[in-house]
Amino acid sequence: MKKIFFLLFLISSISYSQNITSKNGENILPEEKDWSIGMSADPFFNFVSDVLTGNNSSLNVPSFGDDLYFYMKHFVSEKRAIRYTFGANFDTKLETWSMGLGYGVENRRGSTRLQGMWGYNGFIGIGEKFDSSDWLSIPTIIYEDGYNMHIMTSMFIGCEYFFLSKIAIGAEYHYGATMHVTDNQTSFIIGNNSNNTVIKINYYF
Repeated sequence: MKKIFFLLFLISSISYSQNITSKNGENILPEEKDWSIGMSADPFFNFVSDVLTGNNSSLNVPSFGDDLYFYMKHFVSEKRAIRYTFGANFDTKLETWSMGLGYGVENRRGSTRLQGMWGYNGFIGIGEKFDSSDWLSIPTIIYEDGYNMHIMTSMFIGCEYFFLSKIAIGAEYHYGATMHVTDNQTSFIIGNNSNNTVIKINYYF
């Protein structure tokens, strides 16, 4: 929640004008056929928080390794984009691996630097523990105990602020349902652990 308040403060305190082109004539807002790649803004906020509070003993330097998944968009029009989510994690220390893919549709509204967004997402992920002494077991490990899978669908609403040409910071609130399968036991959740807020930095090109 503190990160959301910090984001709102950052947006409100930026003194840029509401022109939709930069001083060099570059378009600030995304256009049809543009692509975007996004990353979690959590490492950035953690780093700023540590600097401002003087907490140098646990200074967190932002890195792409802080976020498991990559977020991509392809604009089919200026107000509509197709969203893709993908990523994988392989941890030899914990002897776990996971991977997932997502797809969604995003609609946008607004003609200034501040843009509203809404749409829907779908996601499927699988994960497992493995035995590091038997590397050949990894390709077929989904048949062993410890296998888990989750399928998620959600609606989302959010906003982005373009503080530089085609570079934006934004927040999204997701609410949906999750089907989770662990060792052949299935659970289904609506809301509760299926809702979350995501803060991201997106780069458009």
